[in-house]
Formats: sequence, structure tokens, C-alpha cells
Amino acid sequence: MVKSEFNANDFNEALGCCLFDRCGEDMVRNYLDSSGVSVCDFTGGEEIPRELRVNCWSVVITGSVKIFSGGEGGSVLLNVVSRRGIFDIAALTGRCGNVPQCAVITVGRCRIAFITACGIESLMRDYPQIAANCLGFFTERVGFLNRRIRTLSCGSCESKLADFLLNEFYQEGGSFVVKLKSCVELANRLGVSRASLYRALGTLEDSGIISRSGKLITILDMQGLQKQ
Repeated sequence: MVKSEFNANDFNEALGCCLFDRCGEDMVRNYLDSSGVSVCDFTGGEEIPRELRVNCWSVVITGSVKIFSGGEGGSVLLNVVSRRGIFDIAALTGRCGNVPQCAVITVGRCRIAFITACGIESLMRDYPQIAANCLGFFTERVGFLNRRIRTLSCGSCESKLADFLLNEFYQEGGSFVVKLKSCVELANRLGVSRASLYRALGTLEDSGIISRSGKLITILDMQGLQKQ
């Protein structure tokens, strides 16, 4: 981890964050100036220190991160956040001071902006559009987590395959890839037949979400994969 300065490119990337939809540049700049921003660069496979995330919500400037419940080892993948995506948004709701319980692991080189949370009351008073965007984000997250629960309990073969790929992918040469040991091993791991697995692979490939070359799977559409 290397600390850095928040620069003009970081600001332009932050503008693309969903919390700043329909917000003018001056509004965003005022918000960031009043809140305070720090930036860090990470290598691949690092866990972002939890003490760095206290009282902050975070924007991925470049790269991607995986978010796990509890810790990485033996825990459940909650989300994958890529460029201009956000995490630790609960800091805006008044839960400041609590050390985040989820683990955030970088995928390849990442640059993250940590924005100090100002509290939901002042946010709603001073920046109502950002507050409205925050509520919209939480609504979307509830739907996403409901889909994750269905996947873990009784999901389709496609959703189980998508969950596996999101857990296992890594960055190689600018692409997000997964290397399979064998389709037999993967079918057993997912608890599905090989025929069902082949159909699921074909469905994701035909949809343009993945491409296959032997045992190598390349993820082409991360958001599409997360919606399975």
C-alpha cells in the first residue's frame, strides 16, 4: 500500500461514481473538499486495512476489489467492485466509528479514494441529490443481496457458475480470467451434472459474458456476470 495525492484524474473518476449522478462538478468538489479525501495505491491480493476504512466510504479509481463477509478465508463473496464503483457506503448512515466487518481484497493493481463520511443528516441538508443517490444505491444493494441469497440456497446452474467465477477470477495481462482444473471437478463442486454445467457455460458465452479457450475462461462482462 502506498499513499498518494488526490489528483485531477481521481476527481474525474469520482464524478462517475453513482453517488454523484446528476450532481454538478462544483457540488461534488465542495462535498469532497468539506469531507476530505485520501488516496492509496495497492498491489494485487492485498487486503485493504480496516482501520483505513473507518468513517469512510470508498471509490475504486482503477482496478477491482472483491468483498468478502468476515474475512477472505472460508467466507462468502458479497460483491465485486470495479472502476468507479463504491463500497463501505454504510459509513454515510451514521454508523461511523465501527470497524468494517467485511474484508476487501484487491484484484491486480488498484487505486482507491477514501472519502470521509459526513453523516446522513448533514448530507441530506447540504447535498440532497447525493442523499437521494445514496438511498437509490441502498435499494439496489438490497435487491442484489436477495439475489445472492437465492443463489446460495437454490440458485440455477448459471447463477452457481457465476458465483464460482466471481470467487475465483484474477487479473492476468489486463483481463479477468479463471483457469479450471476440469469440468468434472467443477460440476462436482457446484453440485450439478456435467451436461448442466456445459449448458450454463454455453449460455454465458452466447450472452457475451465470458469467453472460453480450453480450460481458460475470460470474463468479458463483469456486471452481466453479477446479475446471473
